[in-house]
Amino acid sequence: MIERGERMEKLKENNSLRSIGRTMFYFSILVLLVLIYGFHDMSAGPFIYTEF
Repeated sequence: MIERGERMEKLKENNSLRSIGRTMFYFSILVLLVLIYGFHDMSAGPFIYTEF
């Protein structure tokens, strides 16, 4: 029987699982930022140089 520590070491060495985990982590950060700041004003911000 494989112990829990050995199983965790095998999972850490699996590169495909690591890349999937990192992708999910960064995607969740991106979704969280969009939810926090919203995307209603993302495309049409105020023009800075209106006084020239």
